[in-house]
Parts: sequence; C-alpha cells; structure tokens
Amino acid sequence: MSVRALSSSPAKSLKPIVAYCRERFPFPAVSILSLGTAIFLVAASSAQIENNTFLLTALIAVTFLAFLLRQRVMDEFKDQSHDDENYPNRPVQRGVITRKSLVYLGIFAFLLELSGVLSIWLISTQLISVLAYLAVLCFSGLTFYEFFAPTWLNKHFTLYFLTHQLIFVFFFLWGQSIFGFQEIQTAMPNGIAFMLVMAALEVMRKYEIRTNAKNEIVMDTYLAVWGRNASAVVLGLSFALSGLLIQSLNLWQAVIGASVGLGLHLSRDSQKIVQALTVLGFFALGLVAYFL
Repeated sequence: MSVRALSSSPAKSLKPIVAYCRERFPFPAVSILSLGTAIFLVAASSAQIENNTFLLTALIAVTFLAFLLRQRVMDEFKDQSHDDENYPNRPVQRGVITRKSLVYLGIFAFLLELSGVLSIWLISTQLISVLAYLAVLCFSGLTFYEFFAPTWLNKHFTLYFLTHQLIFVFFFLWGQSIFGFQEIQTAMPNGIAFMLVMAALEVMRKYEIRTNAKNEIVMDTYLAVWGRNASAVVLGLSFALSGLLIQSLNLWQAVIGASVGLGLHLSRDSQKIVQALTVLGFFALGLVAYFL
C-alpha cells in the first residue's frame, strides 16, 4: 500500500462521522451549551470561585459534552424503529454512517467522559465524585432501556419527559461531591434551579413541529403534544423560578429569570426567538450566579 493511501485512510474513515456530527451533533453549538451547563452547575454547587474553579469548570464542560455525544449515539440505537418510520432522511437512515462507526464514536465519547471524571477527581481530590458520577452512568443506562417499560412510557409523553430529566438530580449531586456538599437549605433551591433550567433547554431543543415522509405531524415534540402556549408556559416558568431559587433569592438572578420568562411567553410564536432567548437567558443567569 502506498504512503498516499495510508495517509488518506484515516481521513476517509472519519468522513462519515464528520458528516453525521454536522447534522446530528454540531460540535460548536453543543460545546457552547456544555460550557453553559458547566457554569450553571458550578454556580449551583460552589459558594465561591477558588484557584482551581475555572479548570474544573472546563473539565465539567468537556465531560458533559462527552456525555451528550454518548447519549446521542445511544439514542440512535434506542430510537431506531421510530426514526426509520418517521425520519428516513436522517444520516443513519440514509446510510451516511454505519452502526459500527456509531459504536466506535460512542466508545470514544465514553472514554472521553471517563477521562473527564477521573481528571476532576485528581484535581478536586474528592474520590466521592467518581462514585457520584457512577450514579449518572447507571441512570443513563436506565434511560437507554426506557426503565424497562418502553411501550408504557412512550404512551405517556409528559411522564417520559419528567423521568428522563431526573438524570440532572444526579448531575447536581456530582457537582456537590466535587465542591463540597452544601447544607440542605442551600442545596435544595440550587438543585431545583439547575434542574429547571436544564428542563427549559430540553423543551427548547424540541420547540418545533416535525413531520414524517407522509407530511404527518410526529407526536414527539413539545409543540406537537403540549401545544405552543403550554410549552411557552413551561419554558417561562422554568426560567422565572430558576432565577428566584439560584443562590438564595439574589436580586440580579431573580430579575434575569423573570425577564427571560416573560420574553419567552411573549415571543412564543417564533421558534427562532424562543431558542435565542432560551440560550441567552441560560448564559446570563448562569454567568451572574457564577461570578456574584
């Protein structure tokens, strides 16, 4: 085999993965949201910025990015029949990427995720943080198997949403284990604030109407099932309550949360404005809580 063939082989094997990620896991956008999540989690878990806080925040962002990539790959297998039926133009269904390549991508994501967890332990010196993240992994496994009740859960959309959002309880406990467990009267509102804003991001992710190849509405998004008004109310209340709860009724967070919540309600008819407001509000709330 020629040197030229050898050098082109890795690039050729990565091409399907790059094409898949461009459509299903755009790294620039997901990286920004992962950083925002890390900032919010640290703000909810740590009372003050210390020498290693910024490094730990960066490592949490990388770990969360890897978690999301692994979840994305797992969902391709979990939702295969649903996507085959309703979304034949997605990369996996079009044959852009093989399932074998997806497995390799998932293994890479998992190894990166574990590397992040172990690095955080070494820097924070909190061995309990590794054990706390094991709970995240276990709950992630349960979501892959749909809590061993996939048929029943798929018939109860709102319950499906709530059960899958519970993983952020374990992410918050992981944050607590890294920076030191807070007293219950502090941890409780901070944890609820974190889970509410993560729920808002999930609603934003599916704030749309999707149609299948027959141009029929697919009942797997929040607008399709809850309707526009109810979805906007969930988004707005999540931000308003999160702003009130994060770091014990700080005025700036309360004003940001209420303002974003009101803006989301007023702009509920525009998908792009709702998505932009959600992301901007997420960062504004997180950054103020992080630095104040």
